[in-house]
Amino acid sequence: MLTASPSPSPSTAGTIAGPPAAVRTGASLVLAGAVAEYGVTTLHPHRAAPNDHAHAFAEYAASTGWTAVHLGQFLAGGVVLIGVLVLLAGLRSAGAPALVTRIGAALTVLAGGVLAVLQGVDGVALKHAVDSLAAAPPALHDVWLHDAQVVRWIEEAMAAYSRITLGLSLLALGAAVATSRGLPRWTAGAAVVSGVAFLIDGVVVSTAGFSDQVLASLLAWLALAVFALTSAAAAWHRR
Repeated sequence: MLTASPSPSPSTAGTIAGPPAAVRTGASLVLAGAVAEYGVTTLHPHRAAPNDHAHAFAEYAASTGWTAVHLGQFLAGGVVLIGVLVLLAGLRSAGAPALVTRIGAALTVLAGGVLAVLQGVDGVALKHAVDSLAAAPPALHDVWLHDAQVVRWIEEAMAAYSRITLGLSLLALGAAVATSRGLPRWTAGAAVVSGVAFLIDGVVVSTAGFSDQVLASLLAWLALAVFALTSAAAAWHRR
C-alpha cells in the first residue's frame, strides 16, 4: 500500500541550514582575541620611538608590567589562532576543500610557534637585557647597549616572521571562506586584505625594524577586526 509523503511542517519548510557550530565558535574566538590583543597592546610602553634604542630601552627598563603585558599579548594572539583553527574546521564541514583547510591549519600552527618564540624573546630576554643595561656602570654602557641591540634584532626577526606566517594563515582562511557555505563569501575579502597587509608589514619589519611606517600594521589589524566582527555577526545571525 502506497502512503503519501509527509508534507513539510511550517517550522522546517523553506529554511536554510545555518553554519556549523564550529564556524560560530571560531569566529567568536577570533573576535575576542583581536579585541583582547588591542586592549593589552595599549598597555605596552610606547612613548620612545622603537628604533631609538637608547631611549626605548630606558623606557622598557622602567616598565614594571612588561612581562605581564607580553604574556597577555601571547595569550590574546593564541586565542586568535585557536579561533582560526576552529573556524577552518567548521568551514571544511561547510564545503571548503580539505586541501585548503589543511594548509591553513598547518600555517596557523606554524604562526603559533613563531608567536611563542617572539613573545619569549620580547617579553623575557629583552627585558633582562635592558635591565642589565640600565644597571651597567658607565664604562660598560656601550657593551651592554650592544648586547641589548642584538636581542632587539632577534626580536625584529621573529616579529617579521610572525607577521608573515599570520598573513599566510589568513590568506588560507580567506580562501576557505570563499569556497564554503559557512559564511557569506564577501567576508573573505577582509581576511585576504588582512593577510596581505600582515605580509607587507613583515617585510617592513625585516628591513626597517620597528619603524614609524605603521600603515601596513594598522591596515592588517583593522581588516582582521572587520573580518572577525562581520563573520561572527553573520555566523550567529544565520544560526
